[in-house]
Amino acid sequence: MKVVVVLCLLASAVYGGVVVPATTLIRTPQFDSAVIKSDRIGGNFAYSHVEAPAYAAVSPVISHVPTPVGVSYHAHPIQVPVVAPAIFPAPAVPAYVPAAFPALPAYSPVPVKPEAPVAPAAPAEPAPISDDSESVSVEAA
Repeated sequence: MKVVVVLCLLASAVYGGVVVPATTLIRTPQFDSAVIKSDRIGGNFAYSHVEAPAYAAVSPVISHVPTPVGVSYHAHPIQVPVVAPAIFPAPAVPAYVPAAFPALPAYSPVPVKPEAPVAPAAPAEPAPISDDSESVSVEAA
């Protein structure tokens, strides 16, 4: 009986996302580092290198993702009752009678007689202006 209860609790914990999986290490070569050293010992060259591979700790995130369920709808045709068109009598409209206005005199265009062009009058001769202020003119009677 205890085994069944433990299995039910384990199944509910896994389904609900309560169980946390272990963190794992993965190799990340983009973060690797290396040191290269060269020395001259005596007359010879000596090289040494040290590499440090990089690892990253990854802990997965587990959550319940609802999966979409396909839904289909069955469309039923809508039945609309057919109604016979109603016939209405036309509204009574009084006949148009023009208003009685007093008779207006008929105007006709008056012919315009062209006038002869008028020549401009010759300008009058101005009186002579004299600079002599002491002279007096005398007219005979």
